[in-house]
Amino acid sequence: MITVRELIQVGGFAKNAVLAGEEFLDRELLGVTSFDSPDGHRWLRPGEFVLTTGFPFLTQKDSCEEGLTRLIDELVETGTPGLAIKLGRYIESLPPAVLAHAQNRQMPILSFPMEKAWSDVIVPVVQYINDKQRIELNRTHAIYERFHRHLTAGDPVSKLAELLHDLLQAPVSIQVPGCKWKWESPPEAFPADSEIGQKFGQTASRHLGMHPLAKSANGYPIRWLLHEQKVQGAIVVGQMDRELHAWEKVAIEQSAALLSLEMERMRSVAETYQRFRNDFLQLLLGGEIHAQDVLTRKADEVGWKLADHYTVVVMGVSPHERTGIENWTENHGLLEALRPLLSSLDLAILFGLDQHNRVVLLVPTAAETAEAVGSMRQVLEAVRSFAWQQPVFVGLGRFHSGRAGIVQSYREAQISFRTALRGSSASAAANTVVVDFHDLGLERILFAEQPGTEASSLAREYLGRIREYDREKNGQLLQTLQVFLQADGNHAEAAAQLFVHKNTIKYRLALIRELSGLNPENGHDQLLLRIAMTVQSIGYPQAEAGIMAKVRRRGNLHG
Repeated sequence: MITVRELIQVGGFAKNAVLAGEEFLDRELLGVTSFDSPDGHRWLRPGEFVLTTGFPFLTQKDSCEEGLTRLIDELVETGTPGLAIKLGRYIESLPPAVLAHAQNRQMPILSFPMEKAWSDVIVPVVQYINDKQRIELNRTHAIYERFHRHLTAGDPVSKLAELLHDLLQAPVSIQVPGCKWKWESPPEAFPADSEIGQKFGQTASRHLGMHPLAKSANGYPIRWLLHEQKVQGAIVVGQMDRELHAWEKVAIEQSAALLSLEMERMRSVAETYQRFRNDFLQLLLGGEIHAQDVLTRKADEVGWKLADHYTVVVMGVSPHERTGIENWTENHGLLEALRPLLSSLDLAILFGLDQHNRVVLLVPTAAETAEAVGSMRQVLEAVRSFAWQQPVFVGLGRFHSGRAGIVQSYREAQISFRTALRGSSASAAANTVVVDFHDLGLERILFAEQPGTEASSLAREYLGRIREYDREKNGQLLQTLQVFLQADGNHAEAAAQLFVHKNTIKYRLALIRELSGLNPENGHDQLLLRIAMTVQSIGYPQAEAGIMAKVRRRGNLHG
């Protein structure tokens, strides 16, 4: 194809031949034709440039102006890129209203020289188009040859950016966040661009699915890479301020096809690996004892590198703890959708499905440090930003050191997950419900393997700042809390026992609420405070001794 601007040059038109629509001369045309009948437009094909003498519009009942105006409208509807009229034969000049109408309809109009025959334009333009098509075919053939050599040489997909740069003579960037691909040729030719990151993982619009080659926000050609109507990445071509030639589009499409094939291959390998990884996760979550070298070898077999410590996250999309194929299908779909997102975090997260078909994440955790908190925050932010068609429930375990700590963190994550399910409703507005075991109260004690130890931990968390306040301020908050609880929440009775005014009790309870995060006047929080005060009065060593005695008794029974 050529443009109207090229037609002016090839067809030998004068420099002042443009009568209207000069800013639309870059419209493309497929060929040139002529007609001099009132209904000649009916046999036009879209993309054909029209030559005419204007004679039919002098013999109609309408005026010349009306006829030409109607002709312009009909040509626009047909998809005609432009019109040339031989002025001086039947029409001396075009009325200003016709030129204005052509301008409004974005229709270029040229003045056709009197001395030229139709063939003086049609023949050289057709020859020019044929020459361009031949050049395009030769270049397209050369493109296929280059990609054939790329494949037969076994070159990796990482070389595609360099290959495209050499073919297009323009900077090229290939980005697929889920596969951690970011290749540029030449290096660092593109400024930081968040457009791909923003669209990554999002559902592609119907238009984008049909036309993945588009313009980026900065005007560069961009070929979006899609899989199952999800945006996986893109090929970006820089410094292109014109439309791409056909052979250039072929080169980009060939690259996109190879990238898609490689992504599909990686997905198939990943799914095969995932089945083995799920089995390996059961070893870690179930606490099966293996020597370090055995675990390392098994991890290497599934393509994982083990960290020393992990914190466990349990996720699911079902509002009920179902088993079977339905639950597996839902959570497997969630896992596959999360895979590129988790891989892009660069945290070496181990993830898969547990024996209940729930998604399990093992997040590497160096220790209970700011770095560990930052890693979990990254994971939670990614999960919360993840858009899924139904609510996602998330349970977080706490950090416990060593491989044995995985089992305890997993147990806590399961309790948190069940709590998230229990506290949800079908009409919940939040798309992601997250429960952290650390934020639980009564559940931490009821479902703990060592309730006494967990209760002591709660007592330290809830009462630690209150004790510190009493010590520094010589206060009586703990005594006030104990008396208030013994009085079953009766302000007047507690004030009478402490010989203070009832408002003093209320003031101290407000301080307790501020320091502990629990409201002594709330029934649920009162229960937690009663447990904490009971543990404090009994003492941690006694509670621990009771637990050990219970363990010994169990051992004697089994013995």
